[in-house]
Amino acid sequence: MDAVVIGLGFTGLPTAVAAARAGMTVLGIDASPERVREIAGQRQGCGLGTVSEQDLRTALASGRLQVRHNADGVPRAAVYVLCVPTPADRHGRLDVSLLTQAADEVARAMRPGALVIVQSTCTPGTVEEVVLPRIAATSGLCPGLDFHLAHSPVRTDPGNVSVDTVPRVVAGCTPRCTELAVRFVGRVADRVVPVSSPRAAELVKIFENTFRMVNISLACELAALCRAHRVDVAEVLEAAGSKPYGFLAHRPGPGAGGDCIPVSAGLFTASARRHGLHSPVVDAAIAVNNAMPVHTVHRVREALAVRGLPPLRRCRVLVVGVTYKPDTANIRQSAAVRVLNELADEAEVAYHDPYVPNLLLDNGIALTSQPVTAPADLVLIMTRHAAHAPVRRDDVPVFDCSSGDPVQVA
Repeated sequence: MDAVVIGLGFTGLPTAVAAARAGMTVLGIDASPERVREIAGQRQGCGLGTVSEQDLRTALASGRLQVRHNADGVPRAAVYVLCVPTPADRHGRLDVSLLTQAADEVARAMRPGALVIVQSTCTPGTVEEVVLPRIAATSGLCPGLDFHLAHSPVRTDPGNVSVDTVPRVVAGCTPRCTELAVRFVGRVADRVVPVSSPRAAELVKIFENTFRMVNISLACELAALCRAHRVDVAEVLEAAGSKPYGFLAHRPGPGAGGDCIPVSAGLFTASARRHGLHSPVVDAAIAVNNAMPVHTVHRVREALAVRGLPPLRRCRVLVVGVTYKPDTANIRQSAAVRVLNELADEAEVAYHDPYVPNLLLDNGIALTSQPVTAPADLVLIMTRHAAHAPVRRDDVPVFDCSSGDPVQVA
């Protein structure tokens, strides 16, 4: 194998496909047998919105890309790319157990001269303080001489499959590590941006997503201020966006979700605390974001009362769209799911989402996606999928909450 990609999720699968498209022989490995089966069987949606399913079919048909379960072991290869999840807990600490497990598997398989690239999200110091000594101890090889290690966090935008057109940041543990990593990543991405150290690359990933968290939270506060002044927030944002410098538009919503924005912001503050630093701006942004689902439900209550409609406790509520963003199947950190959990405390709830057939609520209730025409007293649109028709119900009120501020749909 030219390359082995471990972890075939949102970042691993597009990397494997891009490497195969570049002419490399690639093996993709995943810990989930079901995930391997859906990729090998090319099931609809298996690209997760980050890789073209036509490109996936081409790569598999060419034989340049193979996929298999990790129980079958890791073979020798010139390059290993680690794309396993590193979830964060509520204190902002990363769970690196899957990353260290993947590092151990690679260390046992690799031979002198191999390049290991970590794509997983990492707190500053993870690559040099956790992954490097782990590989060195397990393999008995000397880092920077016998094997090469680098970090290259991926920028993904599920729903936009042009991942290879986004510039990639790369940093190795030594200049030679950087050189080799740039050479590989340059074959799977249009542009490579080398930085001085893995810590710098780790901080790039954390900061660029924290930047979005801060500005989305600021936009949510703007929406509340606009409402108090009876001004349309969309009008203010559009006009502000006409400024040709110093402004980058962000939209308010019921809460930022997914694997990157809220997780990176938590890592930012946790890393600051570990170094005795304060991050009041980021802390405030996280607090605003965490409060948005509860705020959204409160605004629904107010909207019902103003219109003389029955209160939530007497409603059957149908939530439309539960993924964290449109046109992707990812519900991790989804504000829509958090709203659904809030609603379930006082109302009978159901949901509709073609990307999510089943959903388990925090209270243990298991739900199955219902038709958008299912019986309900109230419909709340949380996530608007572009591929599906606008929601229209003549029998019950429909509120669009996708901006975080419920607006009745005519």
